[in-house]
Amino acid sequence: MYFSKHNKKVIYINHYSGLLEVEGEGALRREDTELQHEASENWAKEYDTLSVTEGITGLGEGYLDAFSHIDCLILSRTVESAAASDELLKGWRKRKVLIRGEYDTFAERFAAENKLDFLHSDIPLAEYDLEVAHEHDIVTLRFHQNAPPDIHFNCFTAGSSAGNFGGGEYASKLPRNFYVGRTVEDFADRFSDGAREQILSNETLGRFLEISNKRHRNKTV
Repeated sequence: MYFSKHNKKVIYINHYSGLLEVEGEGALRREDTELQHEASENWAKEYDTLSVTEGITGLGEGYLDAFSHIDCLILSRTVESAAASDELLKGWRKRKVLIRGEYDTFAERFAAENKLDFLHSDIPLAEYDLEVAHEHDIVTLRFHQNAPPDIHFNCFTAGSSAGNFGGGEYASKLPRNFYVGRTVEDFADRFSDGAREQILSNETLGRFLEISNKRHRNKTV
C-alpha cells in the first residue's frame, strides 16, 4: 500500500497480479502520483493494470501520463472525465490498451471516442462462508476479450497446520449470451442461499443485465 505525498486521501493498493488500485475522492492530479515512502520515480511501471475506484470523479491533466505503460485501465462509474494527450492515446491505440468499466458510463464513452477496445469490468457477486466445509468462497462474474464469460470461484479452506490455508480456484464457463432474458432473480437461483441474497441486492449486476438485455432487444428489432 502506497500513500500520496500531496493528498492524504489518495491511496494506492498494490497486488502481485500486476493490478494497482487507486482510492480517493474527487479529481486526481499529476502530483498525486508522487508517493510518501517510495524512492523510485518509476514505481508505477511495476503494474500493468490501473483500477480507479469509486469516489474518484476525474483524472486531471498529466495524471495518466504516469501510467502510459499500462495494458488496461479500469474506470469506476463515478469517473466522469479523464484528460489524455494525443501522444498518450496514440501509444495506447498502438499497444491496444483495454478500457474497462460499466456499460453506459464515461469509461465506455472514453473508449469509443478514442478508438480503444472496451470490455465490461468484472462483477463481484458474493462472498460467504460454508461452515460445514470450513470454507470461505469469493464469487465473481468475469468477462474476457477472447473467451466466453465465466463464474470464478476462489475458495479458501483451513490448512493442516496453524497459519496455513488451502483451497483453490475454478471457473464455470457461461455462454456469451447468458444474460438474454435473464433477471437478477434468475441469476441468483443458480447459487446457494449463502450467495443468493447478496446477488439479489447486487446493483452492478442489475444494471448489467438490464442494459445488456435492452441492447440485445434493439439489435434484434
